[in-house]
Amino acid sequence: MRKDGFYTALGTPLDDQGKVVKQSFVKQIEDQIASGASGLLVMGTMGALGTIRNSAYEEIIECACEAIAGRVTLLVGCSDNSLARVKDRFAILERYPVDIAVLTAPYYFKMPDQVLERFFARAAALTGMDIYLYDHVPITKHKITFPMMMNLSKIKNIKGIKSGDLVLIRQLHESKEIKKDFLPIFSGSDLFAVAQAYGIKNYLDGIFASFPKTIGIIQSALDTGNFESAKQHLNMMMDARDDMIALGIWPAFSYAMNLLGYQGRFAPDYEPELDEAAKQTIVAIMKRTGEIG
Repeated sequence: MRKDGFYTALGTPLDDQGKVVKQSFVKQIEDQIASGASGLLVMGTMGALGTIRNSAYEEIIECACEAIAGRVTLLVGCSDNSLARVKDRFAILERYPVDIAVLTAPYYFKMPDQVLERFFARAAALTGMDIYLYDHVPITKHKITFPMMMNLSKIKNIKGIKSGDLVLIRQLHESKEIKKDFLPIFSGSDLFAVAQAYGIKNYLDGIFASFPKTIGIIQSALDTGNFESAKQHLNMMMDARDDMIALGIWPAFSYAMNLLGYQGRFAPDYEPELDEAAKQTIVAIMKRTGEIG
């Protein structure tokens, strides 16, 4: 499987009862693989792990494994707010051909750095699976630091990190002390082109889910050294993302996914639907980027 390139945090299509809309989920997976994704993250931030019913968690994993069938790296979010609850998630993941378990800091309790490091270390000891950490300050209110990662990367099955902190990712990418099979993945979408200049060629974002054609063009441009085209399309995608944020990222993302033919709700069930004017704005965004005709 290809290691360099883009990784997409998939959206999770749910029906009104909170059950996964499997046909929609499979179509999303196929479109991302066709666009050249190196890996797919299931139940990350855009996959709304924290809003998914416990009864649907395993169903989503099973569906993803069947659809991906080993063609790209499969990462699955398993974050929770205690070691006991994380252990329960590991027990489910271990029954399936999942490549990577992804952990954020607990997002309910604030803790000192040394306690956070202890949490990750003890979580890693609960499974033999490979683990990537997810540095997501806006949600967890915790920052994973370079010294912390230098300690945690010594743990055999902690194999990577995803972060929007370009300095942290560059430090880990360039470190002579980090183990060779450790993968730093950058998620600061606006700076992907800058990261390429440092030799950082692994990047992940959930917005790719609603722009499969665009991210495919960007990756092809990067692969052929056409950085001007890559920057042009990246800027276009980031402008579209900003317009979606202005309307409310969850309902905007959900409606954009529906326009791509992915049925179901991709937003938390308490989010309102867009009004007609906002829907037409999303239609214009998706046409502007070439995602729909």
